[in-house]
Amino acid sequence: MTKIFRTAAVLVLALLTLGLCGCANYIDLADRAIVQAIGIDYLPDKKAYRISMQYFNQSSEGGQNQIDKTQDNVLKSVGEGDNVFSAAKNASLLTGKDLLLSENRLIIIGKELRKYDLEQTMEFFIGNFHSHPQAYVAAAENTAEELLDIRFKEGSTSSQRLSDLIRNAASEGRCRYSYPYQVMTMLCTGTRSAFLPLLKAAELETDVTIPKQSGNDSGKDGKEQSKNSETTIILDGGIVFRDGVELFSADAEVSTVVFFLTDRISEYSFTVPLEKYAKPSVTLNDISRNITVTEKDGEVTFNVFLKASGKIGSRGNINEGDITAVRAVTETAEKELERIVENSVISVAGKGCDVFGLENALRRCCNKFYNENKDRIGEVIADSDCSVSVDIDIFSLGLNTA
Repeated sequence: MTKIFRTAAVLVLALLTLGLCGCANYIDLADRAIVQAIGIDYLPDKKAYRISMQYFNQSSEGGQNQIDKTQDNVLKSVGEGDNVFSAAKNASLLTGKDLLLSENRLIIIGKELRKYDLEQTMEFFIGNFHSHPQAYVAAAENTAEELLDIRFKEGSTSSQRLSDLIRNAASEGRCRYSYPYQVMTMLCTGTRSAFLPLLKAAELETDVTIPKQSGNDSGKDGKEQSKNSETTIILDGGIVFRDGVELFSADAEVSTVVFFLTDRISEYSFTVPLEKYAKPSVTLNDISRNITVTEKDGEVTFNVFLKASGKIGSRGNINEGDITAVRAVTETAEKELERIVENSVISVAGKGCDVFGLENALRRCCNKFYNENKDRIGEVIADSDCSVSVDIDIFSLGLNTA
């Protein structure tokens, strides 16, 4: 009897297992469009969203490089719709495949789209559980599609070039990593502010010397300069958002200060405006920051303190053992960094915008005042003062100027 029960149990379990297999929503990888980059634009004349996406061509056997048109490894699909979701769906239908965003490297926001709520656009990526959590988010100077259409001679596709560009700039302290969840977190502040690095198309000119007939009596060949150009992409500053929409375009210094005050920078180099010593460059390491807030009779002051160690990258005409020169470079470097930080904070905060984490500092340091004024936090930030202090400990040629 026991043997019969065991046999029956095995049969029931087998039937249940077969039934569960039919319930799984399985899609083969070959039926997926493995997306590498997505550009989102808004078409005001059509009142429609347009998505451009680069995706991996799985049927390709591979060309000599990733842009070899005989075996194109990267394909493009576009779709339009009343919202981001429908535009993405239409782009997917044109590929004949389901979108797979887990390998997506880059999200580019076009110029016209930045006039509308950025949070609504980002919801597509935050709400999509297939979306890569560390895809870079950036803004395009014009259309996002324009950037994704650019190909490069060395063979890298736009998605590779652009993601590498942002990553390298972040490693040098020139812009902050901007992942979808970070952008959404910034948009959840009282001012609904955010900052995206700005990507631009640019012409890279190269001079090529070619021989020519000089036309002189000697009959010797002369030389001629020929200019060639290649369309490339550069990172230049960024876009500041307030209330979820574009407020203004910021320069590279603001981009750096956003990184300084909201993230951890491993290294940062800049030129010290000291003519006497041929404008030496200084490389900073171990950069730390602290923002405190003081409030008196409704007047708010944000106190920014930066501390770093570093070295003189280019000596210029500084002689070995010249302690006076090293100290002069240190003092000037501190003043220059104070200028960069103070001007950047004032230019952005003065517009009632917060991309530096000022609201969090106010909540932490002056909680009672913050709770009483959180409904007008943008106005409080716009009317605030800023004080910046920088302490740099430079080691150069074995000299410590601390």
